[in-house]
Amino acid sequence: MSNNNKPVSPAEYKKITEELYKQNLELARLYKQVDSLNTELQESIKQRESLVHLVTHKVKGSFTRSKYIFAGILDGTFGETSPEIKKRAEQGLESDNMGIETVDLVLSVANMQKGVVKYDMKEIDLREIVLKTIAEKRGPAEFKGLKIETDIKEDTYNVLGDAFWLKEAINNLIENSTKYTREGKIIIGLEKKPARNASHSDARPHDSQQRVGQAGGDGKVVFSVKDTGIGIGEEDKKNLFTEGGRGKDSVKVNVDSTGYGLYSVKLIVDAHKGKVFEESEGVEKGSTFFIELPLV
Repeated sequence: MSNNNKPVSPAEYKKITEELYKQNLELARLYKQVDSLNTELQESIKQRESLVHLVTHKVKGSFTRSKYIFAGILDGTFGETSPEIKKRAEQGLESDNMGIETVDLVLSVANMQKGVVKYDMKEIDLREIVLKTIAEKRGPAEFKGLKIETDIKEDTYNVLGDAFWLKEAINNLIENSTKYTREGKIIIGLEKKPARNASHSDARPHDSQQRVGQAGGDGKVVFSVKDTGIGIGEEDKKNLFTEGGRGKDSVKVNVDSTGYGLYSVKLIVDAHKGKVFEESEGVEKGSTFFIELPLV
């Protein structure tokens, strides 16, 4: 006969109920503690957001005021000045412009994190955006002594996206390579790649290219920026595309690095259902950054 139906003694019943009561008390305590921590976290996030906006707006205001002073010196508002003073004013104006761009970047990242940014998704040709950005960035790169080359075939590279924000992402990657390349060149590429699960074994090469360009998302658009810059060590790769992530080698070249440039690229690309990644064989061996987006 089974002992499963053996009645529980009063002593055992009391012991079991006491144990259950203790466990329930502990669960209630833990739940209250988690709830308290969650409240503190939410409050901390709100305070952080308020602090970010307060500091950035004040800093931007300071940069803007001094920017107009330097601009006034250069355009003769304050009378004739010596060549040396004009040179210093030009340096100050450039520094202020960089400061304002940094503040705007931090604010944009904060807004993207909160989901405040609304993307105007439309079918656009990424090639047009890439060529326009290259035209704007060629001057600063060549002034630094860098050569910009392109590897972009005549074609349409249609993606679903927000033209303004995709241009920001492309701009940040080109600027990143320009900053961290002392000499040499930057190669900017754009190509189509078939979907990984697509089979074109029965198609001729030109047929394959035709299929990749068809509507329906059969493939990817891949934008790339390859440079001959400082490269990326294995340790620094872990910090790429993270908030405030700055590599030890990159800081040596650009002491003003905030770690928000590549992070903003990731946020933008994530919002477009794409991915951003890099390749580098190591320090002083250059880098290649990629943005991959679905074709439409």
